[in-house]
Amino acid sequence: MKKQINTLFIISISLSFLLLISVISLNINESNSVNLEDNTLNNIEQVDNKVTSFSVADFANKEENTIDIVSKKYYDNTISISDTNFTISSELTSKIMSTINSYGVASSFYIISLDDGMSIGYNVDRQYETASSIKAPYALYIYEEIDAGNIDSDKKIKYQSYHYNKGTGIIKNSKFGTEYTVRDLLYYSLNDSDNIAHIMLHKEFGVKGYNSMLKNLGTKQLYLTYSNPWAYTSCRSAAIIWQEIYNFSIRSEEGINLLNILSNGKYNYYKEVMPSIPSASKTGFANKDVVETGIVFDNHPYIAIAMANKGGNIGAYSQVIKLIGYMNDVMLEYNDYLNTTIK
Repeated sequence: MKKQINTLFIISISLSFLLLISVISLNINESNSVNLEDNTLNNIEQVDNKVTSFSVADFANKEENTIDIVSKKYYDNTISISDTNFTISSELTSKIMSTINSYGVASSFYIISLDDGMSIGYNVDRQYETASSIKAPYALYIYEEIDAGNIDSDKKIKYQSYHYNKGTGIIKNSKFGTEYTVRDLLYYSLNDSDNIAHIMLHKEFGVKGYNSMLKNLGTKQLYLTYSNPWAYTSCRSAAIIWQEIYNFSIRSEEGINLLNILSNGKYNYYKEVMPSIPSASKTGFANKDVVETGIVFDNHPYIAIAMANKGGNIGAYSQVIKLIGYMNDVMLEYNDYLNTTIK
């Protein structure tokens, strides 16, 4: 598969997905989007004020982040704010806590500003199933190994019967024996959330190097075994991964390739709430949990993580969508705070 994906193909796929979402989306509280005029990202393509695709190549001139996410301190069952004098308005705080408390089962969210390290979190260390969100950290490992020259991205891997998974993806429609390059599988795993692509990569490259990467980054979850390509996560562990994805895009062309795919994939809950703001995402929809992980590229880009158990009074998907909306509302207040402080 070519590294550069045809732009018209991305636009057509993205528009189809946005049209589908407009039909099935539940009614949620509207959140105002941030003006993109001062956004640091160039090459943003929009149709009807909805982002269809964009390039993250501009990160090449930035410096890597050194936010110590591992050591940040938070309190359980309360909205914790660190590394800032900013406070959320009492009205918005009341809305967020009312939604969380009335849900009936667990939910968590986490915001980290990539500009200044400001963070806001609620139960950031609570554990959830990763589902397909695990595909982002595992792809990060593979891309970093490609960048280091340890994995050949053109190596072909044969699709076998033991790779089969009836879940999300398109490889399941192929014949056993079909060969895919490593780069093909990475693209399908991230863009199409293809379960078989992820399983094939996991079978081929194992977990020793991947788990070592996690240990070096300081995550408490996301570890895999040889027999199981799925895992558990938390908001903090996911945020650590996404800071590394962001940093990798700064120091490596392969990192740009990775983040560009994540920024233009088929499944992205941020686009449902904030269609005019570019974002990168890896969603997970498991037996017991729904999670959304990624980065929102508003005027002050931020890592945004939302997770919820199933079994609540409105459903885990709806709860995650609400939390994403509230995170956007919080960042709108934070942007106003920064503008006032600077002035």
